[in-house]
Amino acid sequence: MHAGKFSALRSAFRNRNYAIYISGNCLSLIGFWMQRLAVAWLTWEISKSEFWVGAVAFAEISPLIVVGPLFGVWADRFDRKTLAVGLQCLMFLQALLLFIAVLADILSIGLLFGLTLAEGIIQAAYQPVRLSLIPNLVRKEDLIPAAAFTAVTFNVARFIGPAIAGLVIALSSPSWAILFNAFSYLLIIMAWFFIRLPPRNESGQRTSSMLRDMKDGFHYIHARPALFGMFLLLTVIALFARPLSYLLSAFVGAVFEGGPQTLALFTSAVGAGAVLAGLKLSMDRHARGLIREILLNTLLLIISVIWFASTQIVWLATLLIFVFGYAITICSVASQTLVQSSIDDEMRGRVLSLWVAFTRGAPALGVLVIGWSAARHGLMWPNVIAGLLCLVSTLPLLKRRREMRAFFER
Repeated sequence: MHAGKFSALRSAFRNRNYAIYISGNCLSLIGFWMQRLAVAWLTWEISKSEFWVGAVAFAEISPLIVVGPLFGVWADRFDRKTLAVGLQCLMFLQALLLFIAVLADILSIGLLFGLTLAEGIIQAAYQPVRLSLIPNLVRKEDLIPAAAFTAVTFNVARFIGPAIAGLVIALSSPSWAILFNAFSYLLIIMAWFFIRLPPRNESGQRTSSMLRDMKDGFHYIHARPALFGMFLLLTVIALFARPLSYLLSAFVGAVFEGGPQTLALFTSAVGAGAVLAGLKLSMDRHARGLIREILLNTLLLIISVIWFASTQIVWLATLLIFVFGYAITICSVASQTLVQSSIDDEMRGRVLSLWVAFTRGAPALGVLVIGWSAARHGLMWPNVIAGLLCLVSTLPLLKRRREMRAFFER
């Protein structure tokens, strides 16, 4: 039985392009998570403000709402590989500038906000390109394990990166964690030069305006009620539950009175839970049962958010944030996999850019509001209320579960 499960994952790695991509992407992702923890800690150290922790997180993720859909159109119009390489070169430059600012001791909260906003814009442009490329790297029958294992590598990096960054920050300076990220981008850039993608059919792709193409993406989703229901469910989770992961540095400083090691512990616990979830999903080729997994883990996610916000015990908080990482990864990866396998390739960039905007851009509003409220009322009640709002908003969507099963699990 277990050999059969692992055969799906082995089959994904028989795709040469995918194997090269994953190999080059692993170290780059570790660097990404090292920089994210360094930025979170720098924000708290410079400002000592829950509002600024939320504001810097807002700067990182809010561009997904505006920039993501634009590049979703570009991903359907232009060469996705060329876009990916160009955007990752810009990521390298942004990290290098941030390293210089920290090393030269000229980093203010305003400059940190600006550089984080720049990174957020580049990442927002890259996400729809990256997601639309994954199906071009594997055979169609290998898409589910490949998409799931891609999430595994992301979350293994979420586990390893913060652990390394916490040690680096404690022993020296956040600047070295940022420098590691800058040079890690060079590996994935090099990997792209060894990847050979099949030619795409580009007929008719440039006959309409970009605004019309973006509208077509919205209409494509809205015309499929089950797909629209999935987008609504993931938006609710992103708006009310996901902001917790962006506020961990504030919890560490204000609630648990810890340092970068505690922040690394919590962030790594999220990553460990996410790795377990990703491995579970990557061992299956089939979509059957994924809707049930998403709905059950949505409830588990809500419980973990409310309980984490209510405790001051470090070991219990670590366990709860591990559960949070597991549940939110099941919801995110399973939904992304179902969406990937159910849409037409000529619409892939536009639909996935909207998936990114809804599911990863919505936390920008959530984290800003919760951060603002926490600065006045403390961290517990704003996050508890957000968890309860997530529960109330999710319950009506449960009525669509049969419709979603029929559409996604066929």
